[in-house]
Amino acid sequence: MAAASASVWVVVSHWERPGQGAKHRVKLRAPLIVRLGFDVGLYTSLVYPVLVAVEPGWTYEGWANWSSSEDRPVQAMGLVVWMVGIAVLLWASRVMGRHLAIDGLGEDHELVTHGPYRYVRHPVYASFVAIAVGTALVFRSYAVLGMSLLLLVTGLWWANAEELLLGSTEGFGDAYRTYAASTGRFVPRLGGHGAR
Repeated sequence: MAAASASVWVVVSHWERPGQGAKHRVKLRAPLIVRLGFDVGLYTSLVYPVLVAVEPGWTYEGWANWSSSEDRPVQAMGLVVWMVGIAVLLWASRVMGRHLAIDGLGEDHELVTHGPYRYVRHPVYASFVAIAVGTALVFRSYAVLGMSLLLLVTGLWWANAEELLLGSTEGFGDAYRTYAASTGRFVPRLGGHGAR
């Protein structure tokens, strides 16, 4: 898990790099507390498995971890959630490409409705939360579970802000609203077919 988390961080950072210097048509301005909270929540979940590999005594068996008779099934479920989160993140990051790191809309930004975006509007945020929750369950960590909640709250802020922008006249307007009506926000809609 440690090697995979570190690798995902490197790969996604590489994919984000081209978008960081992109020219914006419209830029979202998040409050500092939202930006910091999101980054702390995300990077905690990516770095924690590495910390466990380096110092398992205080990260895996320390006072900030729970233990119960159901540890093995909970950890197995956490590993599955984590793996799904990693897979969706890599898929969504690849599909979004250089626009992944843009806080708003780039000058040449197009509405992406294929890949995981065919099923959900925010697969990257959903995958970040899945990775964090999965990590918390695998390592039975109260700290990572708390960071998962922080990531969820700040991710909701970003998703709301993006949806307002994308559905506006500055964004994609009716095209986005039609797409949003046929896809789930963070998980696929039951019985839905996604945007075509």
